[in-house]
Amino acid sequence: MIFLLWMFVSPDRSVFAAESVPILRAVTSDVNYPYNFVRDGRVQGLSVDVASELAKRLKMQLQTEVLPWTRALRTAQMEPNVLLFTVARIPEREAHYHWIGPVTTSEEWLYRLKRRGDVVVKSLDDAKRYLIGDEASNASLPSFARLGIKVDTAPSMTSNCRKFKVGRVDLIPFDPDGIAVFVKECGLGEDEVEKTVQIPRDDALYFAFSKSSSPEFMRQVRQAFAAMERDKTLQRLSTPWKGNSSKRP
Repeated sequence: MIFLLWMFVSPDRSVFAAESVPILRAVTSDVNYPYNFVRDGRVQGLSVDVASELAKRLKMQLQTEVLPWTRALRTAQMEPNVLLFTVARIPEREAHYHWIGPVTTSEEWLYRLKRRGDVVVKSLDDAKRYLIGDEASNASLPSFARLGIKVDTAPSMTSNCRKFKVGRVDLIPFDPDGIAVFVKECGLGEDEVEKTVQIPRDDALYFAFSKSSSPEFMRQVRQAFAAMERDKTLQRLSTPWKGNSSKRP
């Protein structure tokens, strides 16, 4: 199911008519805790908070559309001035986007069900014996291909978790910062899963815009983001999500 959601963010966080302020259109996926996810009919997360502040400094309203990840990547690649989050900067994507960030960092580990005594992973070589469930177009896919690890892709991480739960895939990749919330979505407890080995890749996450975006617009975006780094706003917005669990659902 594809969700089409939006939120309008003003300096005082109030909602008002879309036509009163220019729109900063953003595209993202629905399950990427704690960076972007849908809860109570709203797009939430660390990256959403940062994108909202960025839009405010650009004197724009943030309008976020939730799409399957492959479609979100394609939309931001083809359409100018569209913000994409949250994105790992891998070589396969480098030439297609203007990169803003890093916004935050994210580790990615392979998880197994504790009840699966037949799944024993102590190294990446061990993982070659099993089937990984991953999201189509995920940044980890090139790493798996280089390592010779078998992958079964699905449109979303929610679909992957359902397959993982019933044993159709043996392992799934996810960020330890969001695993508890993620597995809860498909009816598992945090104590039912166990992380095994880390997937090797750059852990930085970024915002991205199409190469066809306006040079003047990109100059303003970079300037606003740099100011957020200098005045520690980026750190302030990130800490509740990465530093403790008080704001997590």
